[in-house]
Amino acid sequence: MEKKGPKAQYLNEIANDVIWRDELQALVVDQFERLYQELTQPKTKGWSITQLWQSPEPAPKGLYIYGSVGRGKTHLMDLFYDSLSTEVGKKRQHYHEFMLWLHHQLRNQSDAKNPLNKIFKQLASEVQVLCLDEFLVNDIANAMLLAGMLEAFSRYGIALVTTSNVKPDNLYKDGLQRAKFLPAIDWINTNMQVMHLNGQQDYRQQDTDASLHEHWYFPNNQSSLGRLQENFQLLTENTESFDDSWNINDRELKVIQFASQTLWCDFTALCEQARNASDYISIAKKIDTLIISNIPSMSAGDDSAARRFITLIDVMYEAEVKILAQAACHYKMIYQGKKMTFEFERAASRLAELLID
Repeated sequence: MEKKGPKAQYLNEIANDVIWRDELQALVVDQFERLYQELTQPKTKGWSITQLWQSPEPAPKGLYIYGSVGRGKTHLMDLFYDSLSTEVGKKRQHYHEFMLWLHHQLRNQSDAKNPLNKIFKQLASEVQVLCLDEFLVNDIANAMLLAGMLEAFSRYGIALVTTSNVKPDNLYKDGLQRAKFLPAIDWINTNMQVMHLNGQQDYRQQDTDASLHEHWYFPNNQSSLGRLQENFQLLTENTESFDDSWNINDRELKVIQFASQTLWCDFTALCEQARNASDYISIAKKIDTLIISNIPSMSAGDDSAARRFITLIDVMYEAEVKILAQAACHYKMIYQGKKMTFEFERAASRLAELLID
């Protein structure tokens, strides 16, 4: 039987009370259906021996969906992605993970005259559409790469789909050397259908029972620490635990306890030392539950640790790693600064899912 497109699957979810009807979501789904139809129409894909002296077929117009947290952006993208057969040539990754892959490829192509061309020409032989979740540019190294990367998508016929909390014009706002990033914004506005998925309902917060967040214990005191210890014992069924430090990308990670795929670390070890998305991805691959103790209230002076905490939550969310934590205050109030208020709103929404039993 022919696989249904994203619109049929979306309507089926509404009919079966899986999700609520939402007119703004329906408009986004219409664009996903348009892209689905263009991608599944019979045509020559990528590069082949007979195409060495030809340009690949232009990619269909991609889709950039942005809006506040919990509006269903990732769910709709996944609905679209799952509706595509593997024959289309599809790839879905978190933005952090894809950029780590790209940096790795660039290191392997250090002798090439035009490494981005070589990398994306090869990618186009396998991938027709790339879906990147949580497109958020806050790193100068990635910002400087993106204009060339996006131009390569056009050159080799790769359609791009992204979700983001930020509209394109505000990407990398106030970042270093932002002028060099502006061509990337121009590319997005020209080559992607930009859609604002807004609305009042945070679909992650449909259940308001406070018990959903019982695994965030505050304040930082002996009582909350005892709750973490009790949970660790329950999760690991009192099996033998270890406190040996881990080696993560040639850097030491101090461990409080580890057993049965449950890792317990202090906030200092995770977020106040030199860490990046690559470290957190390596950690996530080894565990299914992360316990964090001594999370402080973060002010403007703690922006480096705050940024790492946001990245940590992003990676754990993508890897579906559950979180238990001890903190100075409620997770919605943990950031007291102003620069990353928007990013922490997203992190809080994701924590609302990761803290659920």
